[in-house]
Amino acid sequence: MTDTRGRRAWTAMAVLAPLLAVLLALPASDCAAEIGIKHRVIVGSFDDKAEHHWYHGPGPGQGMADMLITALVKSGEFKVFERAALDEILAEKNLSLSDLANPGVEASRKVEIGDILVKGVITEFGYKEETVGGSLASGVLKRAKVSSYSGRVAVDLRLIHLGTSEVLWADTVTGSESSRSLGLASDKFSFGDQKHFDEHVVGKATRKVINAIVEKLVEQTSKLSWTGILIGAEGFWFIDAGSEIGIEEGVEFTVRRLKKEVKHPKTGAILKRIYEDVGVVKATEVEEGVTTVAVVSGSGFQDGDIVTIRE
Repeated sequence: MTDTRGRRAWTAMAVLAPLLAVLLALPASDCAAEIGIKHRVIVGSFDDKAEHHWYHGPGPGQGMADMLITALVKSGEFKVFERAALDEILAEKNLSLSDLANPGVEASRKVEIGDILVKGVITEFGYKEETVGGSLASGVLKRAKVSSYSGRVAVDLRLIHLGTSEVLWADTVTGSESSRSLGLASDKFSFGDQKHFDEHVVGKATRKVINAIVEKLVEQTSKLSWTGILIGAEGFWFIDAGSEIGIEEGVEFTVRRLKKEVKHPKTGAILKRIYEDVGVVKATEVEEGVTTVAVVSGSGFQDGDIVTIRE
């Protein structure tokens, strides 16, 4: 009996050992993604440089920015500020949206607000009509003309990391839609009427652009380490984020401090930021908007030190 059990145990080990080796060999995932940390995304203005004499509703720049905010919230992948809340926070920090994209503005002031800034320029927003067919033979109409409509929307997009002012990704995002009909009279098409917005070929093309931007943000932020700010008060230490982005008790953070900025000697552009490790802290109490942390190792912590998920 003992020999039989022994053989079974060795057989099980022989089967499981290769599987364990494969699992151990798998690459580690991003720490922030692994524990469900949500990056904070700020949707900036979408400048409108497209020609659209056919459209007379609210500006597509604000309309597309609002659509993107809604889509990002629905994705459940990000922490996104509503426009009114963002304006209030910027006013408190004495900053503007343009400051967030400015490399000359102190990084710690910007990362108190968010991680990624989305900026776009609308370069195409319209449709064209094409007519095919139609012929006369002996005064009799043999074939009727058939119209088709092609909607196209294009946005030059930039994703900017607020901590480093680095442009993480820049490209043109396009969406197209073709149909035998417009789907909705153009004089009734408006960002203010979401019920009928998606019926129009331009509305459908716009929706494709918004969905593509969300997908690109998910892809880019999956490669990005989350960063926050360390704040001291009354002998306690806090982080400027909490349950709203997925932080949980027990999560450890590496605390770093900016040591030097390497700037281009002619343009003054920041080429690189060099940080030094200060220590490690652990989340002990998590609330919405703030996390209380305890020191695990290190000393000399200061207000404004950068925190990242410990690898």
